[in-house]
Parts: sequence; C-alpha cells; structure tokens
Amino acid sequence: MEKCPWKELNSLRENDTFEITTLPEGKHPVGGKWVYAIKEDFEGTRRFKARYVAKGYNQVKGIDYKETFAPTANITSIRILMQLVVQNDLIVHQMDVKTAYLHAPIAEEIYLEQPEGFEVLSDTGEKLVYKLKKSLLWVETVR
Repeated sequence: MEKCPWKELNSLRENDTFEITTLPEGKHPVGGKWVYAIKEDFEGTRRFKARYVAKGYNQVKGIDYKETFAPTANITSIRILMQLVVQNDLIVHQMDVKTAYLHAPIAEEIYLEQPEGFEVLSDTGEKLVYKLKKSLLWVETVR
C-alpha cells in the first residue's frame, strides 16, 4: 500500500501531467487529496490503487474554468447497440485506457497543491505547486 502514492506520482510525471513551479501572484492553487481503492480482477487478485485528485469543488466557474463537458454514451444508444449485437450474433470487446483522463491537454492555467509528504521546495525553501499541463481527476476544465 505504501508504494501506491509513489506509483501514482510517477505515472503523473511520465505522462507529463504537470510542471513544478512557483505560484504566480494573484493565483490560488486547487487543493488535492489522495483517494485509495482496492481493485479486484476477474481471478480475484486484489491490487491497491492510489489516485491524487484535485478538490475541483473549490474551483470557481468563470475564474478557474468556463464550461465543462464530458462525452458519455446515452443509455438508449448503448441498449440499441447491444440489441444489434444480439440480433447479428456479434462479439463485443471492451478495453480500458490506463489513466485516460491524463491524456487530455487543458487550456486553463490551473495550479494544484503538491501532496503532503511529497513536497518539492525551491532552492530558497519556498513552497512550490504543480502547474497542470493535462487534465487530472476532478479538475474542472475545458476540453
């Protein structure tokens, strides 16, 4: 379980999700928090996961972001698709893109607090923040 936060932060770094920088004057950082989960695969093997997520509920519409949109399939469309699969004796394949939300670049300037216990300080000891380059879970952004 102790390795989970490190794996998450490494994944964020590898995906070039943020850069560590000083907080510009007049800007405020969005808070962050760890969310832990236990995932179980079809064989019953358990994995512990940690996600560093933004406290997006602290963001202010019109200041931190403009509008949001999350493309999702309508349940009626899914039912029609499944009916076509059954009628035509087709096979459905499913896939998952690991950390898919990290691949979306963002237009806004969003600064996120570093996770407690994992802080990087400037040479002068000043507290630094993450400037997001790509989306992060629970961040309100324009996509």
